[in-house]
Amino acid sequence: MAERFEGLLHRTAVRVTGGFLAVFLSQIGTAFAYPTVDPTNQTTLPTGAPTGTELPDTDVNGLQNQLRLTNPAAVPNANAWTIIPRITVQELFTDNVAEVQSPRRADAITVISPGISAIADTAHLKLNLDYQPDLMLHAIDGPLNAMTQHLTGTGLVTIVPDLAFVDLRALSGVQSTGGALATVGSLGTTNGPQYATPGQTGVNPRNEVQTSSVGISPYLLRQFKDYGTGKLGVSVDASRYSSITGFAANPFSGNGANAQSLLTTEQIAQFTTGEFLGRFQSAFSADFLQSKSWAQTGATVAVTTAAGTVLVPANSFTSQRQTIMDTVTYQVNRNIALIGGLGEQQIHYSDNTGPEVNGLTWKAGFTLTPSEESAITLTYGRFNGIDGFQANGHLALTERTLFSFDYSNTVGTQLESLQNQLNNSTVGPTGQLINSQTGGPNFIATNTLGVQTGVFRYQTLNASLSTTWLRDQIQAYATWSIQTNATPGNLQTSQFVDPVTGQLISVGQPGTSAGTGQTLDVKTVNITWLHELTPDLTLNSGASYSFVHRSGDLGNDGALAGSIGLEYLLSASATLSGRYAFYDRVSKIPGYNLYENILLVGFTKHF
Repeated sequence: MAERFEGLLHRTAVRVTGGFLAVFLSQIGTAFAYPTVDPTNQTTLPTGAPTGTELPDTDVNGLQNQLRLTNPAAVPNANAWTIIPRITVQELFTDNVAEVQSPRRADAITVISPGISAIADTAHLKLNLDYQPDLMLHAIDGPLNAMTQHLTGTGLVTIVPDLAFVDLRALSGVQSTGGALATVGSLGTTNGPQYATPGQTGVNPRNEVQTSSVGISPYLLRQFKDYGTGKLGVSVDASRYSSITGFAANPFSGNGANAQSLLTTEQIAQFTTGEFLGRFQSAFSADFLQSKSWAQTGATVAVTTAAGTVLVPANSFTSQRQTIMDTVTYQVNRNIALIGGLGEQQIHYSDNTGPEVNGLTWKAGFTLTPSEESAITLTYGRFNGIDGFQANGHLALTERTLFSFDYSNTVGTQLESLQNQLNNSTVGPTGQLINSQTGGPNFIATNTLGVQTGVFRYQTLNASLSTTWLRDQIQAYATWSIQTNATPGNLQTSQFVDPVTGQLISVGQPGTSAGTGQTLDVKTVNITWLHELTPDLTLNSGASYSFVHRSGDLGNDGALAGSIGLEYLLSASATLSGRYAFYDRVSKIPGYNLYENILLVGFTKHF
């Protein structure tokens, strides 16, 4: 009886602590760009399958074998440092190398991809880094040769234990210029882009932009016995995207076209009370953010309107955000916590570039913690100048299945949204950057939306389901993102590469009298299945569908992609792969219907 009572007390304490943690993560997530992960929560984040479950030894061996096939650096080991260089050589055969309706041209493409994965787990450094450049060499269309960059990295440097830390983050990848092509982008993925798979890049670099972001955030973090934990920090984040027009893409300076850049600085002060208040907890935060967005000299966007095609200069502007808020949580029982918050918020964009916000911010809601591995937070209130809901959660449906979701209503530029997602990321079991609050995939909407200039309001719903069995891994995700223009006089555009001239053009949506309110509505679903046929042979398949709706009667786009492939483990360090993929885009914009077949064979060697 005593053991059962102690077990009950332990489970109750875990759930109460988990409820406070879920609420705390949801509050620090309101900081627009500052990293959400620190030593107080990094060991309790929902980073994959439910924790605390005991799998049979055969299941553990099978899972580790699948991880070795997909990401060798992810397999657990006792070394403080794990550094794994690799080289991948792929040969792609496509029947539509320019990815246009006509003229269709076949080509063979050799992709050479050296890469390196580095993991560090020492007393002073926690590091997850994966870098891979991709060199694409065309047998026929030499002008399409390009080298793109792919990088994911998170690091935590401990300067003084239990006091001073530095958070480091980096991201680079390619995404579709027009968005929602069903082959949408590689931001946040590991081992670089997986060509000829749904959700990854196409083969024409002129239809893509290279996007990069880096950040450094030093901070002080101190626990004051049972009274609470205080945090003081500053951060600097720099982001950039540019069209791939030459051989070497951004982040190499001087290459690309129509580049947009963002520099953000931020200062935060937080104090979260501890156990001395019992069931109550107060989380006070003061967040001050300054940013500068600027365009490459002479950068313009060609906008097609009813009056003809006009060149619109890319915007350069500054912004400031000040948010002070106190959130009080009351833990009703081990499963339910009530949330209430009140504060002040100011948002200002120079030159009338975005909405002005100046007034009270508030919220009310609850966190439901049905188990140690599950938590749901739902709030309603006023934030970023509008009333609306915010929600996030992760549910362990079974011992092997995790469902996660999040809904947000934000305002900013696309690069500001990118920085926010990067700083709300942690590394998942396969090395992919995932949402630190839910455990679901990150950058879904960013990879799906086409590149835009200006300030927008984003309503974004993400949902994902992942399940793992002895020989199978299945992951499905869906996103619904509505991007609404918030810049007076700005035309929301959709960008494409002209199939005749090869120039980047944009289709502009008719502006309202205020120049705001045009929307871009994107829905995407994606499912992947990894099945172990034998210990050395794995079947991987996937399918995705994207649908784009543009206001202003500019028509809709639909895109369907599917792939199937095999990976054979030649040895513990060498893999042979083959894959077939097909995608089809149907558009009401003249000339932009297209389909493509891709056949790929590849070899990867880890050293």
